[in-house]
Order: sequence, then C-alpha cells, then structure tokens
Amino acid sequence: MPRVGTGTLLPPGADGFWRARVTKTLPDGTSDRPVYSLGTADKALAKRKLAKLASAVDAGKGPDAAAEIADAAQSVTEYANAWLQKRVAQGVVSAADERRRLQRHVLPVIGRLPLCDVRSAHVRAILDEMTLQTRERLKAEDPMGTARTTYSRQSIAHVRATMFRLFVAAWPEELIESNPVARVPTPAMREVRKERVILTDDEFRRLIANPAVDLELRMASLVARCEGGTRTGDLLRWDWTMIDRLHFAECVVPRCKTGTPQSLAIPALLAPFLRAWWERADRPESGPVFPSRKGRNAGRFKSKGSSFASRLRDALFLAGVVRMPAVRVPATHPGTRTDLGKQAQGTKLAPNPADPLYFETATTRPVDFHSFRRAYNTALAEAGVNVQQAMHLAGHSDAKTHLRYVMQTRAMGTVPEAALPRLALPVESSESSRSEAGETAPRAPDPPSAPVESSRPVTIAYMLKKIRERYPRATQESNLRPTAPEPLSILNGRQVLSPHSGSIRDQTRGLVMVARTLRGEVACRPRVRVALIQELVEGVLTSAEVRLAVAVIRAGHPDARLALALRLCDLVDPVVVAEASPSAMEDAG
Repeated sequence: MPRVGTGTLLPPGADGFWRARVTKTLPDGTSDRPVYSLGTADKALAKRKLAKLASAVDAGKGPDAAAEIADAAQSVTEYANAWLQKRVAQGVVSAADERRRLQRHVLPVIGRLPLCDVRSAHVRAILDEMTLQTRERLKAEDPMGTARTTYSRQSIAHVRATMFRLFVAAWPEELIESNPVARVPTPAMREVRKERVILTDDEFRRLIANPAVDLELRMASLVARCEGGTRTGDLLRWDWTMIDRLHFAECVVPRCKTGTPQSLAIPALLAPFLRAWWERADRPESGPVFPSRKGRNAGRFKSKGSSFASRLRDALFLAGVVRMPAVRVPATHPGTRTDLGKQAQGTKLAPNPADPLYFETATTRPVDFHSFRRAYNTALAEAGVNVQQAMHLAGHSDAKTHLRYVMQTRAMGTVPEAALPRLALPVESSESSRSEAGETAPRAPDPPSAPVESSRPVTIAYMLKKIRERYPRATQESNLRPTAPEPLSILNGRQVLSPHSGSIRDQTRGLVMVARTLRGEVACRPRVRVALIQELVEGVLTSAEVRLAVAVIRAGHPDARLALALRLCDLVDPVVVAEASPSAMEDAG
C-alpha cells in the first residue's frame, strides 16, 4: 500500500505567500509534483492548508479541486483542534478544561461553520442554551425550584472565556475580521453565591489529634492549613527535592495552577511533623511527598484527578467533628442493591442532613479539602496581614481574590458602636428615693437624662476635664490654613455669651439657647456650634457666675434652667439635676 503523502512546504515566493508541493500519482503510474500557492503569509495557517491539500490529493481530487479545497475557509473544529494542540505544547494548565468545554458546548453547535462566518448571534445562542436548557430541565424535575442549576454563572463564564481566547488567537492570523465573542456578555443569572464552610481551630485540632484518622490525610491537611494554603494539585506534585531536608526551615511550593514555584519558610509548628513524615518514609532524597499507596502506581505521584474531599468528610465524622447531632440511618454498605429489594441490617450513625459541614444549606456549601486554603487566607486577614504579604504567602496574583477573605472576617461583620444610636437609659428618679423615705406626696416626673458615668461629686475642675475631653480645641495644621473658628457674640439677635452680661437669670437664658443650639434644636452653622463649645469651655466655666449657679443648683434653688442647660451639654452629672427642687424641675420641663 503506497504511503500517504504529506506534501512539502516551500518558502514564500515573490508575492510573500507560502507554497507547497504535493505528489500526485497519475493513472499510467507516473507521478506529478505541482506547486500550489497557499495564499497566506502565515506559516501556521500554511501548514494547515497543506494538510488539507494533501488529504484532497490522496482522495483522488484533481489539482484544481484540491487547491479549491485547500483555499476553503477553515471550520471552527479544524481551527480549534490546531489551537488546542498548540496550547498543550505551550504547557497551558487549563488546556484540558478548554478542550472539554469546546467539545461539550461549542463544537456541536458551530463546529461545522467556517471560522469567518461565526457571528455574535451564534455565541449568544450557545450561552443562552446553557442557561435556558438547564432551567427548563430543572422546572420539569423540580417544580418548586429548590434544586441547584446544573451550570452556575461561573461555569457559563468559563465557556465564554474559552471561546473568547479561541477567536482572539484567530484574529492576528487574519482568519476573522473581528472577535464575535467580544460583543456578547455573560448572561445574567440570579443565584445565591454560597461559600464553603471552613473548620474552626478547635475542629481542626480534633481532626489532627485523632489517631483513628488516616495518617496521610492528617499530614496533608496540616500542610494545606499551615504552608501557604497549598492546593490539592500542589500536594500531589510536591517532591522531596523541594524541601530543606537538613533544617526543615524552608521549602518550594509548586503552585501548579499558575506554574510559578514559590519559596516559603516552613512554620515552626509544621517543621517537626514534616521531619517525622520524612523519616517515616526512610529519608528519601527525591520522589513524591504524598505518593500513591496501592495499585500499579504505588510509590509514584498520584494521578491529577485525585481528591481528598470525600475522605476528609468521612474522617471528620470518624473524629466526631459535627455541628449538629448525628442521626440513625439504615446500615447500608457499598454494593447493597436496595433497588432490587435488599434491606439493610440494623442502623448506623450518619451526619445530620442539616449539618453544614457535610451537606449544602441555604447559605453554605459543605467542607472540602480546599477549605483549608480558605481557612489559611481567612486567618491571614484576621491577623491583619497587609494585602501584599498575604497575596505572596497565598500565591494570589489578584488583590480582589484576597479581599474576598478580608470581607469574611469578624471585624468586617461587626458593627462599630459609633454607628449605633445612642439610646438614653432610664435614671432612677427622685420619686423612688422619696418613697423609700416615707413620703407619699405626688411629684412631677423627672426629665429624661443621659446615663450616669460616675457617682463622684461634680466639681468645676471635673466638668472642665470632661468638656475638654469631649470637645478638644481645634489646632492649626498649617500657617497657610488657620483652623480657629470664627468668633461669635450674637445668636438670633441677642447676646448669649458674655462674662458680664447681667444677672444669673440672664446668663441662664443665654445658656438655654446655647444648649438648644448644641442639641440641634436651633438651626446653626457647624462652625458656629464649634465656637459655642469653645466659649463654654473658656468663657463661661471660668466665670464666677457659673460657679455660683452650680452652688445654687446644689442648694435646690427653684430656677433650674441653668442646670438643664448644663445637663444637655453633658457638663453636669444628672444626679445633681435630680436633686433640685420640684418647682425647679417643673420650670425646667
């Protein structure tokens, strides 16, 4: 049987296009090797056209028909296969996932179309089909709408991104005029973004300390939680040559997802465990840190698809790590054909269906091995590590990824006290004290007051200290920007603050107006309010009239408007006001 010809690629001619020569066997037994112009200056495209030309010649096509087939536009399937081969040769980690997405969702729909004929409508149809078909199927299977969608928005976004990269690669080769995916956004979907549950430190300690749990799983969990939040893929490719086997002070994490090995220090907590694990393996110089333990791959690296998730949940239940009480279920075993009528013998304990560690809830997804990486990143955020260092320790290349963990810390979920309303607590009135003394005469209710901070006697020095702590004087930040407030002597047409403005009653009326202004009952500019506060501190409290007014209040003078003003400004303990006479309280009210 004659060998299938592959043709010969010739250098570009005077027109700059690549050429090809393919052997054609004639009916009389002779051969002919005509030269074909491939019509492109791109070598990669020329090779693909040569392959099509050789296939047409071997199929018995004439030179003209073969040339026409070679010049025909590439189909999406042909270009996608060549693009995927190139991605694999470049060592792209996600090439296998890209092939799976194209074969499952894209090529069955537009695979036969010429690459240049794909439009945005085709791309939109693929994405909408993933969304609508899923919804229709779930509507038939789950009329109440309680089940999860088959494809999340992130899965649909991955398919779109794969198509985008495919057509981006075709555009520089002049196979398409524009990228049809660029105009199609990811379809909007309403879904609840649920986070994975992570173990608390106490739950993690119980897992690691339980001798009934598989030793390899405990060691892998400890490494994933303490050493850079290593992923499962990193552990499966971790080699003893990447670890300092002399002092166990540093190591190299492979970071298989990004393909960028990272050097990190080994924490003091992890070093003795890692040394014991190395000695248990007979001190190997190289080889996998977590090798396969059975099968024909025993002693070698585990396969790429290996997972610890189901083993981890089984180990957690074995260690007694639960958040809801366990329940009794039929004691079925692997291979029990309940569909054929076989019944389980007895019952056994199983995780509670409402336990978030083992089952999906309305807000969370069950724990998996990647939860150790999430716990590591969350612990970095809780510890207050800055973003740059946290990204380096976790191997993140995007700050947005780390900020997701920052948003899940307790500090971000705690409402500061300053953001809460200040509610006045009830103060024991003078009525109760007088009732205890045997007096039954009705008394007017006391006005609402602020909570009592201290039972110590109220003095002028104490009031000065409190007001200066609450309202510090503005400081001048620069000689170009003075910050002292504007002076104030007139408010609403009357003089309210003056050391010598008349009697104590006049001073009291002015202070009542000041108090109402400070409480927001009288409209006033902010700078005016600051000036009032400073005048209270420096102009009023140092005057002899106010000292006399405080003494009058303590003596129970009927005129208690000054006491009310001072109490509203938080200058006098409310107990002092409560000791005033009943007539004074009525007047103040």
